[in-house]
Amino acid sequence: MHFKPIVLCALVEGSQASFNKAALEQVIRRAYRGHLDQSVTPRLVWMEVPPDQAFMNGEKSSVATLMAPVPDGTSNKLRHPFLYELLEQWCVTTGINKNEVVITAPDQSLSRKFLSANRKRMSPLRQIAYIAKTLVRLVRSKSTTGHFNTHINL
Repeated sequence: MHFKPIVLCALVEGSQASFNKAALEQVIRRAYRGHLDQSVTPRLVWMEVPPDQAFMNGEKSSVATLMAPVPDGTSNKLRHPFLYELLEQWCVTTGINKNEVVITAPDQSLSRKFLSANRKRMSPLRQIAYIAKTLVRLVRSKSTTGHFNTHINL
C-alpha cells in the first residue's frame, strides 16, 4: 500500500519557517524518500499561528512544530535518522537553531488518533462545520499559494 502521511506543520506567522514553505516541503519529501521509501507521498498542511498567541517561558515564541508520521512499527533504527535529517535540514533551510523547532515522528495510527481526538473535542455538528471550513481553506490556499494552509484559529 502506498504511504501518504498527513504532515502537520504549525508555524508562527512571520517566522523564518513561514517564508520558506516551498523549500521546507522539499526537505520533508526528501527525508521521507531517503529514509523510508521512494514512493512515500507526504501531504503537508501548514497551520499558521498568530505571533501574539505563541509563547514559551512567558515570552513570545517563534518555535515551529512538525508532526511527520511514519508507518506503524517503523524501527527506531529508521525513525531516528529520519528525525535527525528533518531537524538538520529544517535548521539549514530556515537559519534557525535546533531549539526553535519541535519534530515528532509518531506511528501513523497514533497520528490518526491524535487528529481524531482533536476533532472529537467538539460536538458532532461543530465537527462537520470545522471539517467543512478547514477543507474550503485548504483548497483555496492550494489554488492561490500552492500550499495547503490553514489557520489555527478557525
